[in-house]
Amino acid sequence: MKKIALTSLMAVFAVSAANAATNYFVGGSAAIATDKEHTSVLSVAPEFGWKYNANWDFGVAANLGWDHKLMNTKFGVDGDAYGYGAGVFARYKVAQFGDVKLLLKGGADIDFVTYSPEHGDSETTTSIDAGIIPMVTYDISESVTLYANLNFLGVYAGYQFKNDHIGIDEGWRIGAGVNADNVANSSNFQVGFTYNF
Repeated sequence: MKKIALTSLMAVFAVSAANAATNYFVGGSAAIATDKEHTSVLSVAPEFGWKYNANWDFGVAANLGWDHKLMNTKFGVDGDAYGYGAGVFARYKVAQFGDVKLLLKGGADIDFVTYSPEHGDSETTTSIDAGIIPMVTYDISESVTLYANLNFLGVYAGYQFKNDHIGIDEGWRIGAGVNADNVANSSNFQVGFTYNF
């Protein structure tokens, strides 16, 4: 009797683990922007998520980036800006055409940017951001999905915290990105993949 109970219990755990394993994914996206001289923006965003059902995904992601021109654009000095942060996201399937899906991705995160001028001390700013963007996915197989985040079509809101040392005031930012100029060379066009367990 003990052997039957133990075998049944192990079978239940195995089936549960098999079902749970098919509900998770790992992956991430990357973006790059260049000009005539060199690469000026690079960003990567690793992610881990859970497929709740056929329409909804939830997950967490990190944001890592480097911008060579932001210091000059914002403050008129040479240097590099390094971004990093983490957040949560939810994705909803709006439509499906075979293996191609159109989704809306909503997310919220906390972001930090460290400004490192060539001469002088580094300073870090903090912001809390949220937004909704469309994304397109393509299932290569049951395990691998390619996707593109269309950030240039999204809406966003964020709160920037004050940093007196570099003259950044606190306040809200709200806007929409509807700009398709130079999309192929835009850091707002992120391409990525997920591996589905």
